[in-house]
Amino acid sequence: MMEYMPTDMQYKDGLRKDKFLNDLIIESLRRGDIEKAIEYLEKDNERIEKALEE
Repeated sequence: MMEYMPTDMQYKDGLRKDKFLNDLIIESLRRGDIEKAIEYLEKDNERIEKALEE
């Protein structure tokens, strides 16, 4: 069975999305907006779960 191997461009695109979200979470936590940080984490978990289902 062949496993799906992302191209370098897809891999870097995924990293850019991860970094963008991490930056949002860090900024929210620095501002003391824990609810917003949790919201961002929940959205990221949904994105990950969706990708794992494919």
